[in-house]
Amino acid sequence: MVVVFGAGFAFLGVGSGGLDLGSLIQDAFGTKGSSGTSVSKALSEVDKHPRQAQGYKVLADAYVRKGRTADAVSALEQYVRLAPKDAAQIARLGKLQSDEARAALTDAQAAYASQQYATAGSTFGASPSSTFGQALGQDPITQAVTTKVSTATQQATSRYQTAAAAAIATFQRLTKALPNQDSYFQLARAGEEFQNTKVAVAAYTALLKRHLVTDAATKRGIKARIAALQPAAKQGGG
Repeated sequence: MVVVFGAGFAFLGVGSGGLDLGSLIQDAFGTKGSSGTSVSKALSEVDKHPRQAQGYKVLADAYVRKGRTADAVSALEQYVRLAPKDAAQIARLGKLQSDEARAALTDAQAAYASQQYATAGSTFGASPSSTFGQALGQDPITQAVTTKVSTATQQATSRYQTAAAAAIATFQRLTKALPNQDSYFQLARAGEEFQNTKVAVAAYTALLKRHLVTDAATKRGIKARIAALQPAAKQGGG
């Protein structure tokens, strides 16, 4: 079962130019209120002009307003393919993919708990190999429920892994489009959250080697994170 560990970032002095993260978060959830282009109208425009990047951003905005994160991700993926230098939207895509990963992890954890509950009977009941257990046979209802929750666990875990990997790849793309402090911090945070310690260490190391951090306390914090993560990174974390 995959478990995500949160990381402390109190030492991070993010905010030295580049992306306005507050505006980015607001943008990721659409503008204030429910006004804006409808999904159907945005889809119609995309169908008419499939090579125009702006249409996909408008479509992503419409999906976000409807709470359709997966569809918004798909639209933004199309957008950044056509507008590969738009760092704000690349970062927005990474955030939405991270949200997808977190939601999938929640589903996986809930399904796993259900799986443990469903198999409790086999744990505490008669052993299937015993004479009594063989006489009782397998309860078809328990078997069906166990199969269902096991499948749900596997599917949610797969969704989590896919979304987490996509988020990390997107933040890596962000550091190429906009190689500043904020971009590398976002990549490092994604690497830690989604347990890709190699990526996290590389991002933190880049912050120091590229002289993107000047504050002495923040530098010390970064070095401490690198030291804490390196053992896992050397063991193949991520």
